[in-house]
Amino acid sequence: MAPSSCLSPPKVPMELHVSNREKLLKSLRQNLTETSRPLYGFVFLQGGEEKTRYCTDHIELFRQESYFAYLFGVKEPGFYAAIDIATGKSILFAPRLPADYAVWLGEIKQPSYFQQQYMVSMVYYTDEIVGVLHELSNGLKKPLLFLLHGLNTDSNNFSKPAEFEGIEKFEKDLTTLHPILTECRVLKSDMELALIEFANDISSEAHVEVAICENFSLTGFSHKKFNYSYHLGSLIYE
Repeated sequence: MAPSSCLSPPKVPMELHVSNREKLLKSLRQNLTETSRPLYGFVFLQGGEEKTRYCTDHIELFRQESYFAYLFGVKEPGFYAAIDIATGKSILFAPRLPADYAVWLGEIKQPSYFQQQYMVSMVYYTDEIVGVLHELSNGLKKPLLFLLHGLNTDSNNFSKPAEFEGIEKFEKDLTTLHPILTECRVLKSDMELALIEFANDISSEAHVEVAICENFSLTGFSHKKFNYSYHLGSLIYE
């Protein structure tokens, strides 16, 4: 049987993130019911932002915020997302890019592209967050947002709740979402387990490649061989 690194890396299907959202909705609705709270409001998350290196225009390698990636699989920076607890509909809010973006960085994707790519119900721009969520709330004066805020016990850092212009027009819940969503991430689905198994196989092969290096090989060479073997079989998105 060929080693994993010789095979085409498995694609990460967007159905995985759809399933993750469904799992969260089920757990959150159960929690609200058990605590005699109404099934309304929005799970609301902020994705990662692009950063430059100090005062330069060099853009550092972007890594998506982990909880955001778990629920939506979005690869681009600057996004927000919501899940309507009552209807289960998922909404992405994309940054509205200036026209000159296309000159340097290529085509500006339209909302319809992101809707299809990430298998969500609706896509709007980030400057439409307030209006869209109020409209979906059927006239509520201050719709409820379940924001992500909680302690990461490994780093002792707190997750940062979403912030946007106009957030003062909403009620905010900072305690309910984090433990429920964290528990969802702990319990892996079959699709997640398959991806983890593949990643473990690749990591093991990379360590074997280092182990069979000739004696007295330079440390830098061994390190490069490990990285090469590892990235050769890295996962990709559809």
